[in-house]
Amino acid sequence: MAVGRTEHVIDPTRVHHRWQRTLPPVLEIDSGDVVEFDLRVAGDGQITPQSTAGEVQLDFETIYILSGPIYVKGAAPGDTLRIDILRLRPGQWGWTMILSDLGLLPEDFPEPYLKIFDLTDGQTTRLADGVRVPLAPFLGTMGVHPYEPDGELPFPPHRGGGNMDTRHLREGATLWLPIWCEGGLFSCGDAHAVQGDGEVCVSALECPMQATLRFTLHQRSIAVPQFTTPPGPLTPQNDSRGYHATMGISDDLMDCAKTAVRAMIGWIVENHGLSAEDAYVLCSLAGDLKIHEVVDAGVWNVGMTLPLCVFDAGE
Repeated sequence: MAVGRTEHVIDPTRVHHRWQRTLPPVLEIDSGDVVEFDLRVAGDGQITPQSTAGEVQLDFETIYILSGPIYVKGAAPGDTLRIDILRLRPGQWGWTMILSDLGLLPEDFPEPYLKIFDLTDGQTTRLADGVRVPLAPFLGTMGVHPYEPDGELPFPPHRGGGNMDTRHLREGATLWLPIWCEGGLFSCGDAHAVQGDGEVCVSALECPMQATLRFTLHQRSIAVPQFTTPPGPLTPQNDSRGYHATMGISDDLMDCAKTAVRAMIGWIVENHGLSAEDAYVLCSLAGDLKIHEVVDAGVWNVGMTLPLCVFDAGE
């Protein structure tokens, strides 16, 4: 497939809220082209920097705002689309929310809780006194249309990618997606300034984002989405001071995860004086759920690890 060198700026007003094959493409590109996106924050118009938890009423039909679809000329089912993540720049503010009945621990947090963040520093953001979270931007949703199902909301993820919420898809990484529809029909959105593996409180640090992506068509097949990270550690912004970790051990992986996160929330509250709500938010933004083992006679071990660099950052 010939490689082009055209750069495009996608119209930020051309958005959609469902995976629909019948949507006309907002852009047609050649393999090798670069596209610049100006992505709106999830919940744009429903949450503002002045919002409070009690007044927010989210419309889940429109909360996810996707840019696209983009039609890649020559793309056919069975091909693979390579997406190189060239540049990611968060906007000036963002939000994280605990929502009743959602997230990993809805029974522990039945009331909504909203946190607004100032992102103008560009490197870290303040969560509470003495707690700053390093920023690590990525796009929570990148995907091609899965062909089936059709007309679905952007969540959950699907065989063409979609709402994968994979924080390692940072600047310099490459995402590989199997193509299921003619033209691929790529869309993206749900930009995050930072998120831990698990996104346990149901939201990351949702924000506006300027993103630059390069698309290359490969005429070979892959079965599932794949990605490659740039050289170096998976979490370079977090590795300076080590980690504290808690474990959940059970015969049920979900129970393991809940136990580990509850233990981490308790440790944060006891040792760093945060409210339980802020501790839960911190776990969602900076904590990582990890499966430590799944082979030991039906008893699993899930860990929650938290980078110690978020504490005592000069405040």
